[in-house]
Amino acid sequence: MKFLAPFFLTTAVLCLAAPPEKKLAVVRPLLSQTEDGAPVSSGFEFVPGETIHFSCQIEGYKKMEDKSEVEKLLVTYQVEARDSRGVLLQPIQEGKEGGTVAAEDKKWMPKIMESIVIPPLAESGEYQILVKVKDEIGQATADSRTSFTVKGRDVTPSDTLVVRNFRFLRAEEDGKALQVAAYRPGDPVWARFEMTGYKLGDANQFDIEYGLRVLLADGSVAYSEPQAATGKERTFYPQRYQPGVLNLNLAKDQKPGEYTIVVTVRDNLGNQTYETRQKFSVE
Repeated sequence: MKFLAPFFLTTAVLCLAAPPEKKLAVVRPLLSQTEDGAPVSSGFEFVPGETIHFSCQIEGYKKMEDKSEVEKLLVTYQVEARDSRGVLLQPIQEGKEGGTVAAEDKKWMPKIMESIVIPPLAESGEYQILVKVKDEIGQATADSRTSFTVKGRDVTPSDTLVVRNFRFLRAEEDGKALQVAAYRPGDPVWARFEMTGYKLGDANQFDIEYGLRVLLADGSVAYSEPQAATGKERTFYPQRYQPGVLNLNLAKDQKPGEYTIVVTVRDNLGNQTYETRQKFSVE
């Protein structure tokens, strides 16, 4: 008689571990040119004076259940926008996201939405938005950095007062400088330039002014305006340069020849003066 070998049935027990809890984090940062607008593409360049609409979401926050079995959350945040030198563009924005979360909304994430105004005289560079969040219930913190590019007017800095990029123009809004500064009788003469190297006082105060003279070929003064423009202001963001503009209206019987514009800039806080001479002709 043969006996069958005994056998044993082994039952495998599969243990499904709970997924790890997400840590507090700032996710899905978006930049757009309009509120709730489409996000800008990679490599997009913002310009000075433009408003950036920034948003992001927060995940991994803790919720607290009260007696009514409703879960509550409380997350506080700060948003800082800084230029390529690390200087704040505007005051730090603070806020909080709190309230109740229904069971069916357990995957819902708080959303931060803030507007960032690029200063009108911002320089070119890689700028950053720093978001700091704190989960007040879970006592956790997280931060995130989002970069964006600004394409501004580049003015070479100076330790002392100086005029940069003087250019004659055909019309007030022309972006391209005249290669030959030549005008006809009756024409308007336009010129633009930038002033930098002046002293900044408390609260980024500056106080500058400029005057002009027009000289004939023999050096005599044909026109003079000692105080053509003034600029005195306090700004949150330091304005490292100031634009200047001048306009002359030539008479219809203006005598042909070579003329010289003398621009004298005065920095009243730094007690500095700078003069530049630029020639143009009437043909």
